[in-house]
Amino acid sequence: MRKAIGLALGAGAARGWAHIGVIERLEEHGIHAAAITGSSIGALAGGLHAAGRLSALKDFALGLTRRRVLSLIDISWRGSGLIAGERLGGLLDEVVGGVTFSDIQIPFICIATELGTGHELWLRSGELAPAIRASYALPGVFRPVRVNGHWLIDGGVVNPVPVAACRALGARMVIAVNLGPETAAGIAIQNPPDIAASDKGASAPSLTSVIAAAFNITQDRLARSRLAGDPPDISIMPRTNGMSLFEFDKAEKAIAAGREAVDRAMPDIERAIAVL
Repeated sequence: MRKAIGLALGAGAARGWAHIGVIERLEEHGIHAAAITGSSIGALAGGLHAAGRLSALKDFALGLTRRRVLSLIDISWRGSGLIAGERLGGLLDEVVGGVTFSDIQIPFICIATELGTGHELWLRSGELAPAIRASYALPGVFRPVRVNGHWLIDGGVVNPVPVAACRALGARMVIAVNLGPETAAGIAIQNPPDIAASDKGASAPSLTSVIAAAFNITQDRLARSRLAGDPPDISIMPRTNGMSLFEFDKAEKAIAAGREAVDRAMPDIERAIAVL
């Protein structure tokens, strides 16, 4: 069942493994996206799904241990990010190297931010891998990526859950995946991980805690603002509470949370599809 259904996959670093579970479970329910957009890790999951390579991403994610994650970190002491990203980029090239947007099976837009102007860029032509790398280039962590003469950083900086781009691809019904923790009121509130615990001691919060907290706060405020102005038809919110931005070795937990979130949302999804 496609019926011009679009998926807008949000930013959220390690919590983004939940996108794998969301996509798998939707397809098991017979719901197949006719358009996909993604920011940051949402671009990684969405782009690989659009290219028919989601299973490769799942295998990679489930194979991550803390030691494996550390082995993929190529520290860049003199660059514009803590991590050069070449090792991860090489793995991405192994999966979709040489694949272009015109080659992929499902229309896809990758969201990135132009560093010099702060403009939101919709990447939808050229090679897929550099566009995805640009979209997950978290400032201060990864180096910016140069695409078509522009230095680009994480798409979540300007648009954490890209609903409007999904509608631009022709989606009449947009299912958005928001990776913020869910409260009883259904509002995504991202609590900065580790900061409160660190403040109980004499030492200041760690660098990674500060980066994670700043990203959480900014993404939450921006996501709420953007979604209020252009709300999706369905909002899926995987319950990944307690999982920090950098716990990439907890893919099994996040994938399960994505699957469970779809099951909770299915009554609303079915009602929305019925009126398409």
